[in-house]
Amino acid sequence: MIQVTKATQFHNDTVAMNEALVLSSLRQQELVGLTEELNAKLRREIIERKLAEATLHESEARYRALFEMGPVAIYSCDASGVILDFNRRAAELWGRDPAAGGNNERFCGSFKILRPNGDYVPHEEGPMAEVLSGNIPEARDVEVHVEQPDGTRITAIVNIRPLKNQRGKITGAINSFFDVTERHAAQDAVRASEARFRMLFEFIDEGFCTLGKLDTGTGEPSDFRYLSANAGFEKQTGVGGVVGKTIREAFPDEPQEWFDTYDAVMATGEPVRFERELASQGRTLELFAFRFEDEAVLKIGVIFLDVSLRKHHVEQQELLLNEMDHRIKNLFAIVGGMVTLSARSATTPKELAQTIQGRLGALASAHQLIRPGHSVAPATKRETTLGDLIQKVLSPYADPVGTGDSARTEFDGPEIAVGAEAATNIALVVHELATNAAKYGALSVSGGRVRISWVVAKGRLTLSWEEKGGPVITAPPKREGFGSVLARRSVNGGLWGDLAFHWYPNGLVVLISAETERLAR
Repeated sequence: MIQVTKATQFHNDTVAMNEALVLSSLRQQELVGLTEELNAKLRREIIERKLAEATLHESEARYRALFEMGPVAIYSCDASGVILDFNRRAAELWGRDPAAGGNNERFCGSFKILRPNGDYVPHEEGPMAEVLSGNIPEARDVEVHVEQPDGTRITAIVNIRPLKNQRGKITGAINSFFDVTERHAAQDAVRASEARFRMLFEFIDEGFCTLGKLDTGTGEPSDFRYLSANAGFEKQTGVGGVVGKTIREAFPDEPQEWFDTYDAVMATGEPVRFERELASQGRTLELFAFRFEDEAVLKIGVIFLDVSLRKHHVEQQELLLNEMDHRIKNLFAIVGGMVTLSARSATTPKELAQTIQGRLGALASAHQLIRPGHSVAPATKRETTLGDLIQKVLSPYADPVGTGDSARTEFDGPEIAVGAEAATNIALVVHELATNAAKYGALSVSGGRVRISWVVAKGRLTLSWEEKGGPVITAPPKREGFGSVLARRSVNGGLWGDLAFHWYPNGLVVLISAETERLAR
């Protein structure tokens, strides 16, 4: 019984041992599986971490490349202002490489900072120090001037943002800034150009305006609005305050051709120079119209000048040239006839020369009084008076015998305008009468006098030539000399008047009459 029990116990122990071994094997298998699972998870985590680290390194590399190669200068400071990091562009704009992390490099890596007005600003009082101290929440688009060690100055726009921890305490700041020196120079150049343009726009004598085309409906006439106009606009057109108005509002009476011209310039872009009558103002304008683009909008610019006076001058000049041509032809005809008739009456070449010379002198005197001036303006004097003409022609005969008596001739009559054609004929008549008086009449002896008087009545001139104190006249001349013939032709043909000689014993009296209207020609 005892033996059976031991055997049974042994069997039971064996079974228990086998069961323990089986359980141990099962547990070992579970541990192996768990270990393998943990190892696999660990490998995955290691791979993921390595991938994350690689991604992080790649991201940092991209950030560093962006940080270093970007066009914007960037640097960071800690809460005390020590520079922690900066990129290449910041060093370029500073003109130096500050020692990152050094206590001597605080707030800014520049050599000097200046305000826009040129005042020097210590780094500890600059924008970065203001942000780190909390005096200002941030610096946004602040303009500063940076002076580099070599003296070069640039203009920079600064933007500073503070860095804060979870409790809101400032732990540092980042400053991003960029160079606007060239932009400022360009803006200054634009402003200077605009100032010059504005000065030119306002002070030139020529009129200048800009026009914008209106959107008109189909079938409606086109129109343009004045966008700008200089002071010369009113000076050249006589009309001011046109800005904001349309052409049809400012000049309602102008013809359609104005608008057709501007429509063509707007449509083709081809500039055009043209001349138009500004009917409402009685002026003639010379214009140059061109198309230009302003803020992507097509507009028309017009430069113009009032040429009314110039056109008048041209017309006056043409009139003067025609008149001069006419007068030269007349003078040649008069001189030709004078030479022919003088040659018939002269007995010697010397007498012929003296006679012609005297008569040509009279023509020259008349021409000197009535010739046009250098200017062709309307106010130019192109006529003389009857009194001036007679006095000029008789001036050589005022003292023919050298007595010093300056009162040999007397004049009396109203002022009467004498034109170019009439002056030539009157000068010839007066010269012939004076020549005859100097040879045979009152001016040939001492004490002789000539009195010339004239009156105007009912549109007609009556002139009297009276000689006194000369030789006694016993009888009229037996024949009419050339001087008398020339005088008669000048009065009858040139003045369409009448001439009569009265040979009184105490002196010659000559009466001339002509229409005053004829004298003005």
